[in-house]
Amino acid sequence: MGESVIEAVVLNWCVQEGETIAEGDTLLEVATDKVDAEVPATCSGTIRSILVQKGEVVSIGAPIAVLEAKNGTIQLTSIQASSMAAHGSTFAAIPAQDLAATTPLPSCSKPRILLSPLVKGIIRKHRIQPSELEHLVGNAKNNRIKKEVLLDYLKQKSKTSNTSELHLFQEPITPLEGDEVLQMDRVRKLIANRMVQSKKIAPHVTSFIRADLTEVVEWREKHKAAFGEKYGIKLTYNPLFMVAIARALQAFPLLNAVVFNDQIIKRKQINIGFAVALPDGNLLVPVVKNVAELNFVTLAKQIDVLISKARSGTITPDELTGASYTISNIGCFGNQMGTPIIVQPQVAILALGTIEKRPAVIDVGGEDVIAIRNEMFLSHTYDHRIIDGAIGGGFLKHLTTELKFLPKNVDMSCI
Repeated sequence: MGESVIEAVVLNWCVQEGETIAEGDTLLEVATDKVDAEVPATCSGTIRSILVQKGEVVSIGAPIAVLEAKNGTIQLTSIQASSMAAHGSTFAAIPAQDLAATTPLPSCSKPRILLSPLVKGIIRKHRIQPSELEHLVGNAKNNRIKKEVLLDYLKQKSKTSNTSELHLFQEPITPLEGDEVLQMDRVRKLIANRMVQSKKIAPHVTSFIRADLTEVVEWREKHKAAFGEKYGIKLTYNPLFMVAIARALQAFPLLNAVVFNDQIIKRKQINIGFAVALPDGNLLVPVVKNVAELNFVTLAKQIDVLISKARSGTITPDELTGASYTISNIGCFGNQMGTPIIVQPQVAILALGTIEKRPAVIDVGGEDVIAIRNEMFLSHTYDHRIIDGAIGGGFLKHLTTELKFLPKNVDMSCI
């Protein structure tokens, strides 16, 4: 469900152990901080066992069920980050006779890791990932991980986890008379966890700049009626901002990137996510793919469709996946500036403030003149691990120039 999704909640199993299923049948329903989705089976067979229960939080890639396929092989299915939108799950085949002695680990470089039934039970209980087992098997004889080694690893892992997860307030807080106690819902808890993790991972730096949008505002006012009549949608500022941002990202490609461990992956396509507020107070971030290659009308239509789907609850996982850069329009709430939190594993996010008329000094025929201009503050937050001020601030300065001359770069033939 996208590179930023790290776990899902099992909402409901649609099959039972021993049940025969066909390819495409829904196995289970899951939920993340982005969207709820069904996980379909990618082959036919019989459900041998279900490894996780309703309500459990499962890491992406962790085993969730064992399927005995029609060809006599055993399939271990898991929720995958990149394939949920199209397939929902992936399978790794193992000969049926090897199931009792081995655990299939598709991501491991080792062909097979030998585990006793007791050790496999510990692995399932503590949700130990294949990458962790691969690390442990490096020093194991004959690729066999013993119970003692595994328990020692879990003990050390627990100490590290307890140290890193200390809360600021350790003592219990007692509500006072008249206080209202609200329990976070599932989506809010997931969003909260993601925001905390982002602040832990990336050192955030935010730069601010004031952009002159007078020409953009005048251009939109001039063409919005004709545009709406011709295409049946409103001419909003969203596609105009995305055109300018895509141009600026082409000039500063390091900002169109993601970070994985010590690797910087510069994305070829410019996929822009944009935050959409929902009626329940939560938000979704739909993604417009390959923005730099879209004409203006197509871009405007895609944005309009994605907003409608997000607010109606019909948006798909694929439409929330793959962003290389994100924007947040805080101006729709009347806010001027903000310090947005980066969506991991991206390296930057831009907040768009409200457009207001302000007095400004402009050059008219070589003379300074005070005039009323339509202006907006841009707040650019970037990951200081790889983005320095020269790039983070330079991008922002370049973007103001793109916005100033944007009306001249929009294809007028579409109006």
